[in-house]
Amino acid sequence: MYEELKRDLEGQYAGHPRKKAPQWGAAIKGLIEEKQARGEALSIPSLAKKTGIHDKHLFNIVAQRIQDPSSDKLVKIAEALGISFGELATRALGAYEGNFFVTGFGQRGYIEYSQHGFAIQSLSPPGLTDRDFFMGIMTIKPFKEMKKWRFKENSTVCLFLESGTLELTYGNKVRKIHSNESVYFDGGVPHKLRNVDSIEARLILVTRPPLH
Repeated sequence: MYEELKRDLEGQYAGHPRKKAPQWGAAIKGLIEEKQARGEALSIPSLAKKTGIHDKHLFNIVAQRIQDPSSDKLVKIAEALGISFGELATRALGAYEGNFFVTGFGQRGYIEYSQHGFAIQSLSPPGLTDRDFFMGIMTIKPFKEMKKWRFKENSTVCLFLESGTLELTYGNKVRKIHSNESVYFDGGVPHKLRNVDSIEARLILVTRPPLH
């Protein structure tokens, strides 16, 4: 079922591409400003001297005229700033405006599976890597039992039940989930949901990695 959800959501998100682009210059500039705010005498010329990179070249990196610096230069810059290359890369990705993604009504995927008695609406943007997650609102009709699901290995699923009562079969055990309760489990274990209430169940579904 997860594969079916993924396929259907990918189709709806085809018109809303998302990408990650590291903004090395913005990250380096931000780190210099942080150190200056702490009273450290750091500037682009002094950083150039520390790294052995020509100051004009470093100015061009910070100004983002050079958007894809060589990895050896980036490692030298990170070391001179007292951080790891991994942290510099994380900051560079975080500096990209596209990482702040607002999903308005027009950007939300919505799929109704009437044959299974449930519907799901995505609240999260399209995922790019296994570090991302999926979040959506799911509704299940009264007394409907869904077929058994199984997500990929090393995946995580979290359910928060806003209203109704659910029966969760997880592996060979059956557990009841009541309104305002949440459960968190390994999505690689086969599981299925059944609405045992006379009202529609409404829940928030979160998975990592994302479904789409």
